[in-house]
Amino acid sequence: MTQDTGAQKRAYYRMDVLIPMSYRVLTPEEARIPLPATADSLFIEQYFSTELNEIDARIQNAINLIAEKSSIMADALSAINDKLELLTHAMDEGAIKHVVPTIPVNISAGGLSFDTCQQINHNDTVDLLLVLSNRDEPVLIRAHVVKVIPHPDGTSMIAVEFMHLSEEARRQLVYFIQTKEIELAREKRGV
Repeated sequence: MTQDTGAQKRAYYRMDVLIPMSYRVLTPEEARIPLPATADSLFIEQYFSTELNEIDARIQNAINLIAEKSSIMADALSAINDKLELLTHAMDEGAIKHVVPTIPVNISAGGLSFDTCQQINHNDTVDLLLVLSNRDEPVLIRAHVVKVIPHPDGTSMIAVEFMHLSEEARRQLVYFIQTKEIELAREKRGV
């Protein structure tokens, strides 16, 4: 499907959707290592665990600050955090792919854009983990940052172009977008 956008033509239709997605900014050395053909649950957990570790550190820092004012509140939050950790570790291996945050993106079969508070630069390389369906394995895609637009609130809109996308991954992306288009058309018709 082609969409004419004035001076430039896009090879694929773009749309705004909510999608479970995680990303990781790569160093130049990491960008030289090819991605595996599939992303099983163990790979996902190990590869994207830095994000979980960062969240854990932020939680612990907040609990420490709260402890300065109220030890009871800090103890309660620590207990809740411990319970969440226990539940996370108790999930079966296949469930880890479903613990990916859902964020708004503008997506096509050639790239996507999203807002982030993380520092990402033009020409950076990122690995994306997209959960397009509950039936299929998540799609792991390497992408090149083609645009960074800072927002006044300190966040930025990041646009990426997919690199070396496999035919299977492209098929899954096109199917996902077409399914969302059909859902949107049905909503507009009131079906």
